Amino acid sequence: MRFLFRVLLLFLVISTVLSIIRSAFQVSQPPRRVPNPEPEGRDRVVSGHLVKDPVCGTYVDESTAIRSRDAFFCSEECRQKYLAGTV
Repeated sequence: MRFLFRVLLLFLVISTVLSIIRSAFQVSQPPRRVPNPEPEGRDRVVSGHLVKDPVCGTYVDESTAIRSRDAFFCSEECRQKYLAGTV
């Protein structure tokens, strides 16, 4: 019984020491860079005002939406459907 207790105690001490060593020498990883889907040199200005596409119901930033007549669209496809009256 004493043997098992000593083995368990030794295991706890070793795992605690290893944990302290790992945290002391932990190297912080720099944040991963995510590639920008926008072409270089093209700055997007976002207005923060969302408008709803009447065809698919998607909310789009007003500054990037496609405008036609009195409505805003998320894509040219939705605009064409709206103008053709197929919605």
